[in-house]
Parts: sequence; C-alpha cells; structure tokens
Amino acid sequence: MTQLRMIPYSDDLLPRWAQLHNACFNGAHNFWSVGARDLRKRIVGAPGFDPDCLLFAELGGELVGFAHGGAAGLYAVGVRPDARRAGIGTTLLSELRPRIGPGFDGRGLNPFWGNPRGPETSFFGMVEGIGVDEQDRAAGAFLRKAGARHAATALSLRATPADIDLAPGRDARSRAEMLGFEFALLMSRCPHVGDELASQRPLRGNHFSAAATHAGLVAGVAVGFTTPELGPGRFGIFTLEVAKEHRRKAVGSALVMHLLLEMQSGPFTACEVTTVSSDSPGALELYERLGFQPCARFAVWE
Repeated sequence: MTQLRMIPYSDDLLPRWAQLHNACFNGAHNFWSVGARDLRKRIVGAPGFDPDCLLFAELGGELVGFAHGGAAGLYAVGVRPDARRAGIGTTLLSELRPRIGPGFDGRGLNPFWGNPRGPETSFFGMVEGIGVDEQDRAAGAFLRKAGARHAATALSLRATPADIDLAPGRDARSRAEMLGFEFALLMSRCPHVGDELASQRPLRGNHFSAAATHAGLVAGVAVGFTTPELGPGRFGIFTLEVAKEHRRKAVGSALVMHLLLEMQSGPFTACEVTTVSSDSPGALELYERLGFQPCARFAVWE
C-alpha cells in the first residue's frame, strides 16, 4: 500500500506546487491560474514567509495536498479533488498545527478578514486564503472536525464604475466637504487615521489609498489595489476606516466615491469590495447605496 509522506517546503517544489495549487482551487471565486514565479513572488518571497510552516503531502510520488500557516493562523489547506475524503487534509493539519501555535485560527483562510497588515501579508491577493465558500459543506465539515467554529459570514460586493449612479456618492462628498473635510489620493502609501496626513506607511505593489482629512488630521481612509490577474480593468477595495468621531458624516461614502471616480477616469471596468461582515448592516448599506451588489458569501472560521 502506498504510504502518505509529509514533505517540508523547498524551492525545488515550486513547479509542482503551482500545479497542485491550481488543481485544488480551480473554480473558486476569483481564481486565477498561478505559476511557480507567481508563488515565489507572492508568497515565498514576501515578508513573513516561514518555510517551516508550509507542508506538502506526497502519495505515490505525486503531491496531493498542502497546508500553509503562520503568525495569523491557518492560511490555506488544499487537497487535490481526486484525493479528497482520504484523511490527507486532517493529516496535514495535525502536522502543521504545532508549528503555528496552539488553538485554531482560520481567519487567515480569508486574507481580507480582520487583517490590518493587508498588502504586507504574504498571502494577500492570492487564491490561497481567498475564503471558504459558505455553501461548501464538505469544507465546513472538515473544519468543524479540526476544532473550528463558524464565527461569521462575510460578503464580497462588486460594482461596475461606468454603470453605477454616481449621484449618491457625489452628494456624500459634497456634504462632507461642506463640513470641512478634504480628500486626497495617495499612490503606494496609506496614512494612519488620527495622525497627520504626512504620517504614512508604504504599500506594496499597485496599491493606493483615498484619505479624508479634517482640521489637519486624517479622519478616514479607504485602501484599493489593482487585480490584473483577474482580468483587465479589475481593482478592489481592501479596507474602509473612519474615525469614530467622524462617522455618520458621509465620510465613508465620500472615500469610496473618491476611489470610484479616480478609477472611472482610468482603464478600470470593475471594482470588488473584498469582505464585509453580514453583522455590519451599516457597511453593507453604504456599499449597496453606492451601487455595489453581493457576488460571493464566505464563512469565516476560528
């Protein structure tokens, strides 16, 4: 009988990992086929990558599964479709969990959920960790068996800038400006809410932010990023944050509209909001008022 082997990551596995990765996630929301170069650039070569926390399962000389984790918990578990329901995922998790700490934190399976580091995480923007489909009963049963619980539901929403009604967003921006708010677009940089605009952190890759300032301080920020791998003209909104004292002043709507107007003037055709908690009706109402519609539902596990 062929025995299952656990193999730690090494650079020579990259081409085989790319094939396995694509086989595991083909058909997932926002899936794009990756190569060895993509994995090296996006995961292996990114800050925070720990090779000891990436394990592969080999059966009969072929890679049939992998599991990846780190400081943020569990990032991904993938098993080739024709090898599922044979305990491979369970074995991978049992080998990986001592390396990533006690307990179970599966929020990393959706990299946009509760992730303040955003683009600085090694798995940001990858199919790895893109999320667990709420309707995927097999995945849910597997995670429950591993000791996780369904903690929340998250939604992705999508809009086409050229087709949406810009009036609500423009009205929001006008109201905010009448209250003394000013807006700016920053490329590859993101300011800190509550600090002066000059206090900024760099963003990796093609990331940008819209900032609202009031009385010299940053009152809110929205972070966007381009996703050319998903097709031409695609971009997403990673986060929207408004200082507590400035909420309900149309600042959030104005920030999103600022991004949409900038993207509409360029070669962009579609925008997707990464994940919004279904327990945050105010956030959902904001995006839907601006013309966004739900396009995917994810289960967040912890």
